[in-house]
Amino acid sequence: MADDEREVRAEQVWSATVDHLRSMIDSGRLPAGSRLPAERALCEQLGISRGSLRQALRVLDSIGYVQVRPGSGTYVRENLGEQPLRGWFSEHEQLVEKLFDLRTTVEPTLAERLALQHTPRVLARLESTVDEMEQAAADGDMLRVIAADAEFHRVIAGNAGNDDVTDLLRSVLSLVGEERRAALRLPGQIRKAVDEHRAILEAVRRSDAAAAREITRKHLLDAKTYVHDYTARD
Repeated sequence: MADDEREVRAEQVWSATVDHLRSMIDSGRLPAGSRLPAERALCEQLGISRGSLRQALRVLDSIGYVQVRPGSGTYVRENLGEQPLRGWFSEHEQLVEKLFDLRTTVEPTLAERLALQHTPRVLARLESTVDEMEQAAADGDMLRVIAADAEFHRVIAGNAGNDDVTDLLRSVLSLVGEERRAALRLPGQIRKAVDEHRAILEAVRRSDAAAAREITRKHLLDAKTYVHDYTARD
């Protein structure tokens, strides 16, 4: 267990790295539209491994701070502002519908498989993301909430034992940054998401594949329904 704990702590370096880079962007040291330094330079500057840096950049991409452009580099996004929720959902209604439908098709199966073949290390990683999400909610740090939410689903996708399905879901999750940012800003959704993530974790922990599948399916369907209901209100 000591080795597992050390590995989990090493993996959580991304959280501190995310906070550091966010601070650099918010302060203007990395201005909107600018290209981040090369990986090696950033790793040396921050004192971290390339794996930790790449994980942090993936999280920053998911919460809208940076954009990773393959073959070009990583850039600070030009527009970090938020438009009104109803306007955003109305404008992107078809995209949100398709993303939720695809996630509801794929993610429950991955949660079911993970419940049958998880390891202590994976359980610890899932638990740390739920704890991080809960603490971020208590701190009122919406971006950390979104980052932890994204990481929870990514850990499931990356450890469910089906490379083809996992690669598909990773591609899907790379598209849902705006949807996730908007959905978690809906009233009451953060607390609900934390509770449901913890319920998924506990189902996986006790190797209850049917429960892991059903809770994940309901988690996504409820979020989709709430989005529609919220958008339709006067």
